[in-house]
Amino acid sequence: MARKSKVIWKDGVDKREVGYYSTPSFISEYLTREMLAINPAGRLVLDPSVGKEELLSGFHQAGKEILGIDINRYKDNYDYCDFLQKNFIEYYSDLQTQAIFKGMVETEYDYIIANPPYNCHELSYIRENKKWLMSLFDVGAHNMYSMFLSAMIDMAKDGCVIGVIISDSFLTASMHGRLRNKILQECSIHQIILCPADLFRSQSADVRTCILLLQKGKSYQKEVMICNRPANTHMLEDILINRTLVATELDRIILPCVKLNNQIIVGVPKDVVDLFNNYPAMGDLYKCITSISTGNDSKYLSRVPLKGFSIPFYKNPASRKFKGYPDAYLIDSYMEESLCKKDFMVRNKSYLDKEGIACSSMGLPFSAVYLPPEGVTGVNPSIFPPKDDIYWLIAYLNSSLVTYIVRAVLIRSNMVTSGYVSCIPVMEFDEDEKRILSSITMDAINGDLEQDDAIKLIDNLIFEKEIFGSEIVREILRYTKHLSQSV
Repeated sequence: MARKSKVIWKDGVDKREVGYYSTPSFISEYLTREMLAINPAGRLVLDPSVGKEELLSGFHQAGKEILGIDINRYKDNYDYCDFLQKNFIEYYSDLQTQAIFKGMVETEYDYIIANPPYNCHELSYIRENKKWLMSLFDVGAHNMYSMFLSAMIDMAKDGCVIGVIISDSFLTASMHGRLRNKILQECSIHQIILCPADLFRSQSADVRTCILLLQKGKSYQKEVMICNRPANTHMLEDILINRTLVATELDRIILPCVKLNNQIIVGVPKDVVDLFNNYPAMGDLYKCITSISTGNDSKYLSRVPLKGFSIPFYKNPASRKFKGYPDAYLIDSYMEESLCKKDFMVRNKSYLDKEGIACSSMGLPFSAVYLPPEGVTGVNPSIFPPKDDIYWLIAYLNSSLVTYIVRAVLIRSNMVTSGYVSCIPVMEFDEDEKRILSSITMDAINGDLEQDDAIKLIDNLIFEKEIFGSEIVREILRYTKHLSQSV
């Protein structure tokens, strides 16, 4: 299948390569106003990805001295800042070189404001400089925005206010655990505001972002002002104008799951968070694994069963629930192939002939389907409970509650791995409830019950246990019904 071009040209620049997207004016005005309120007396401002100075008008009007840095010159004349055309990563590296000890790169700036470039790990700059970047950043070199934020925290002096609009994947993604720890250990968090998915859509970007306000040093920590993701940009603008945020304690937004690395959760009801304290995690009860990655699907998978390709391969159930269908058929000699091909990896070999549950990994909906013993799974999560637990557990995993747990709590970005699935709290059901849940799953598999009707029955059973109040139930159902807006 041909891949679409990732190039997005604007003003002669590939925006995907440099990661530059213009900040809406109402975001700029809000950030500046809030940062000046936190520290009215500051003098020096740094914008390390200045673009066209979209973030700097308010600071200029307040009489601040501003340095703007960018790898590209987007304007002939800069109105608000002293402009330095330089790669900020290299600027930060130079500071580290000049420092007496590595990491001691504190500067005199009172404010650091940015809309850091957002690029995935495919960015050629990261790929070509991986070793150097890994030595430079203690949080890893996963993407540009996380390195920018890490550098800004390092450069901030005590009391410096850091305001960014940034991809929100760092809140929950496991690869950003070290960045979260850095924020929590070195900064006070003032605000986290999730932005709607359509905020940058006019610029051909659907990246989910948040407004993050930090202050270097732990002594400034008070309540954290938060806002869950509104449905659209107009709603966000109204929220910021009226400052309709919710105040909460810092420990209320840190997920209490020892397997995860201080994931930051926004707008999740306490009763849902308490599930992680009150019930065992999936991985403590059952084996949660990934299995096979071929390294070359076009060579080792067939869309239909053929001679030599007869192993049902459940690569990703996606939105399918209860009853799964093979996504492809794996080469029969896959075990032999894995022994001679380095990229062909077969994990957890002892589970390859066992029945279990295949879960989705990509796409917003979370789903679980029955995995027959003759089938195998790819890198998507799979669970192997005792036979008596398979069917009621499939029902539970397809509930609106578990979709909410996965997408509102565990991982807001797209890829669901076995590590996240292993952290799902497993509610307690008595034998009658398990029998009812198993019956719903079997009816859905046999075609006697439509998928949506099955989920309604499962939801009714779970919510009738009265663990959650009616308002929380409505929020869970609203969230799962509008996943594309909510996540």
